Amino acid sequence: NQPQFYSPTRLIYQSRPPFLRAAFGDTVRTALTASLPPGSFATSVQFAYSIAVIFTFPLQAFPALEVACHTTGQKAGGNEGLTAVVRNRDVIASVAVCLLGVVAYFAIDYLGNVVSLLGSLVGIPIALVFPPLMHNELVRDSGRGRRLINYAVAGLGVLAMGAASFTTIVSWDKGAE
Repeated sequence: NQPQFYSPTRLIYQSRPPFLRAAFGDTVRTALTASLPPGSFATSVQFAYSIAVIFTFPLQAFPALEVACHTTGQKAGGNEGLTAVVRNRDVIASVAVCLLGVVAYFAIDYLGNVVSLLGSLVGIPIALVFPPLMHNELVRDSGRGRRLINYAVAGLGVLAMGAASFTTIVSWDKGAE
């Protein structure tokens, strides 16, 4: 019932950690680019990664921006009343990016912790909490069991969000990579 690419994709993701451990030993760090030996190759890989992050930031921020626009009653898509909607959406996006920049500036020594905290407070809900709740909203005629499973997954997502946030905050003084 699942698409054919699930198994190969899962195999690729599950085989990476042993290969990384074999290649780098105990020196493997959370950020793979930090595990590379110093030199021009490592610098070029880190530069290319930075460029990729810059260009993919809008894709990463889009779901959060959609939630923010929806919460403020603004439609992010559509053509009617487009100028006011685009202006309000641009203001929300600009404020969010500026706030992230200010946080990054003041927390430069703890940037890994900031990223971890953002991932736990924003990423986990986008991945684990909102999808099952949206499924319950969109497929109202699904069975009671399916709805309960969706609520259970959303609840586990909230627990994971709390645990990840708590762990990050408790270990904040230890710094990050």
